[in-house]
Amino acid sequence: MPAAAHLQTSKIQANGDHMDGINLHRLQVFRSVFETDSVSAAARRMRLSQPTVSRHLQIFEDELGVVLFRNISGRLEPTWEAQRLYAESGGLFERLSQIEQSVESIRRGQQEALRIMGTAALSGTVLAEAVGRLYRDFPDLEIVVDAGRQSQQLPALREGSIDLAVGGAWENRPELTQWKIGSMPLMAVLPVDHPRSKEATFDLAWLEGEDFVNHNIHAPLGALISAELSRRGIVPRQRLTALSIPFAVSLARAAGACAVVDHISASSIDRTTMRVLPLSHPLSLSLTVTQLASRPERTPVRAFVATMRQAYARLI
Repeated sequence: MPAAAHLQTSKIQANGDHMDGINLHRLQVFRSVFETDSVSAAARRMRLSQPTVSRHLQIFEDELGVVLFRNISGRLEPTWEAQRLYAESGGLFERLSQIEQSVESIRRGQQEALRIMGTAALSGTVLAEAVGRLYRDFPDLEIVVDAGRQSQQLPALREGSIDLAVGGAWENRPELTQWKIGSMPLMAVLPVDHPRSKEATFDLAWLEGEDFVNHNIHAPLGALISAELSRRGIVPRQRLTALSIPFAVSLARAAGACAVVDHISASSIDRTTMRVLPLSHPLSLSLTVTQLASRPERTPVRAFVATMRQAYARLI
């Protein structure tokens, strides 16, 4: 028999797998018998019984309508047809092996990068935990994480400098795919010497005619708070606008005013100088992972969404 390079058998095992009318499993059986010169050796290699290999080989010959081996003095000798079939089918199984390796690379995130932007509050809590888990699950995936204001996320997604944004949900944005991670209750934050600091809960109606630090109304948190104030007909006396949550808290402390933030951001506030109160009329902002709808949903993206949900569930 001509010398042949040893080929790893493909993982395709089901008897029903066909390509162009040829049963791939039986083609594997044929190639194993050809390479080992023996039905029994082929059976050991493929972890099949010897009668099973013989039966598959006979069926394969019947399907092709050609004789592949002749028994000469107790030794299997391949026919000319068998030698040609072996030579022609080698490239197929090499390609199948390459595909299997590619699938494994895709699963592990090899030669891929995932660029994520989250808010400052998330970067030190749930986002860091989720990224750490993703790194352990996809050790070959390059992960780049940045923290920034949520108003910076949409431009970054559109220009392609990031793949995913993590923060509050964007309303009425059909160009985005958003996966909900959970709901973030909103909390009022105010200085300890504020007249309402001793209350058990904070009613947004108390902002009527009072100083209030709002957020960028073009970002999810600011838009949600502004919509709620408008819905309830509440008009603060003066609106101070902060473009980041940490600055909103600092500005509220310095101005003796109130601000409203999500509960994750509130968890890091210094309670010796600021009071954190739940709202008397609960209001929540959805936490989401966002990407452009035109981008494919890659395996690492699905895995990151899952790890974010797990990390957030542990946080709350």
